[in-house]
Amino acid sequence: MSDEDKHGRAWFRPTELNRRRFLKATGVTGLASTAGCLGVGGGDDGGASRPIEADSVPPSEYSDELNVWNWYFSWRDWAVENFQNEIDVTVNKPSYSSGAEVYSKFESGDHSIDNVGLTTDWTNRAMNNDHLEPLPVDEMDSWQAIPEYVKESTREYKSKDGDVYAMPQAVSIFPSLTYNTEVFDGAPESWSVLWDDAYEGQILMRDSATSSCSIAAWYTGQDPFDPDDFDEIEEVLEQQKPLVNTYWSGYNQARGMFTNEDAVVGPLLDGQTFLARFDNDAPINFTVPEEGTYFNVDDIVIPKGAPNPMTSLYFVDWAMQPAQSKQLLLTMGYLPPVQQENLGDIFSEELDAGDITEEELDFYRWPDEWDDRLVFGRPFDDEVRERYDEIWTAVKSS
Repeated sequence: MSDEDKHGRAWFRPTELNRRRFLKATGVTGLASTAGCLGVGGGDDGGASRPIEADSVPPSEYSDELNVWNWYFSWRDWAVENFQNEIDVTVNKPSYSSGAEVYSKFESGDHSIDNVGLTTDWTNRAMNNDHLEPLPVDEMDSWQAIPEYVKESTREYKSKDGDVYAMPQAVSIFPSLTYNTEVFDGAPESWSVLWDDAYEGQILMRDSATSSCSIAAWYTGQDPFDPDDFDEIEEVLEQQKPLVNTYWSGYNQARGMFTNEDAVVGPLLDGQTFLARFDNDAPINFTVPEEGTYFNVDDIVIPKGAPNPMTSLYFVDWAMQPAQSKQLLLTMGYLPPVQQENLGDIFSEELDAGDITEEELDFYRWPDEWDDRLVFGRPFDDEVRERYDEIWTAVKSS
């Protein structure tokens, strides 16, 4: 497995800071034990077959095996180790490279997955094609801790017939406008900076049709979900091309270019900006331009036909409660789905122990003025996605 999967979901070999956090975190569980009755042998969940039918959360009966698929690898390893301190369970942790790989398993009827991390597009597709189990979210303590704006996007795009099919796992801003703080006196206010010839050869863009075309849509005053002038989007991307250093395809590649100061401005992921700034000492920060950008929510889902559905429900609810989900920030630098105004309380022990700083928490305390700039990165209509693919192919080949 490389440092970055084919989907683009980056992971990393921990730097000294993250290695220290990870090792320290694994020694502190703070778990509350809940009595449960194991089914006989792996794959026997005590008779119940669907999470939505659970008699309680955590369920009163569950099996002693679990298959956890998650591309937040360091967080997954922490969660699995500490869940095994919660209940006596054997956990398998297969690796996967993309949502497409997982979806192909759903389509083929592969039932080896108990829960898996997916992005909104793949969650939405799997749900609409009847590959996922609905979750009893009203009975799950983890759901009660999710911020309302995250619940709203989940209810709108990851629910069907009144049932919710995904538990939010991580919140991110992408594309974020990342910039070198030694080059810019303050945060750039507009995506137009990516068309400023003062930064020729120091601008990055992502090799992604939807990302780059969305930025061009905002730049030209259009709604990226419903643009009214595709030709203008293509035209401005062609105009921008001579200014661009690299169309990056890997998060590690882009982070490295900011760290080495080969680039001074461009779209990145907020979590990758966090890693470059705090782990690689890069002089960078990010902002949300006045035209706006997307916030995104990655999920944990339980596939239909999961061999251990009750154990999976137990794990998902336990793992996404703040005491456990906060380890996503400590081990990987990404924001868990928690109330951001409560970050000081959630990480009070880590602040006292020096495992995280107020500056690092401030990175994820979004300014109030971003409230009206951030829209949920929902799936694109097929027609828009196809036009963006055509535009991006033409721009790169021009």
